[in-house]
Amino acid sequence: MTLESSATGKLVARVRILNVFPFTSEGKRMGVMVRFMPLDQVSTASSEEDTQSLVWFFQKGADTVMTSIVASNDWLDEETSNMAREGLRTLVIGRKKLSANQYTDFASKLSEAMTSMQERDAAVAQVMKEHLEHDLELLGVTGVEDKLQKDVKPSLELLRNAGVKIWMLTGDKVETARCVAISAKLVARGQYIHTIAKSECDQPQM
Repeated sequence: MTLESSATGKLVARVRILNVFPFTSEGKRMGVMVRFMPLDQVSTASSEEDTQSLVWFFQKGADTVMTSIVASNDWLDEETSNMAREGLRTLVIGRKKLSANQYTDFASKLSEAMTSMQERDAAVAQVMKEHLEHDLELLGVTGVEDKLQKDVKPSLELLRNAGVKIWMLTGDKVETARCVAISAKLVARGQYIHTIAKSECDQPQM
């Protein structure tokens, strides 16, 4: 894969994609493993020099899972909460550097886990956690606005005023869900919202 500057058209980076880790609803994150190549190299064939170069692991995902994966910091929680209060969907981006030997060890363990006949997903997840998903360098946070479709607001407001009860089911953070509910006119802007963040099940009776 090559990256070019949109302003000058010059080549900025050339990378070889080594592994791709797709997004899953359970993991709520996705990643890619790449090796940066010399800008003047045209051939895609591997060479001895290529195999000795550094490998980078890039990962992005929901802040609820990435908070425990990136290295400790003092601003991530505050920034994601601020974005959530504005109704933005947040993603956290991080990276990790691996030497050639570290990547070789990881690739061997990953191949072994992916060919396992029992509990394959758990084995792959364990390899990822052991070799990659810890102490990632925090690169940044993005906030994306999910705009409502046309006439959603007036339609929901009419139903609410008519006494129709509407429920919203979401996997977002509490702050994001609250802002979306207000912007979609599920609740009035000045209406009190009671938040239940946690619940405990009753102990079973013997």
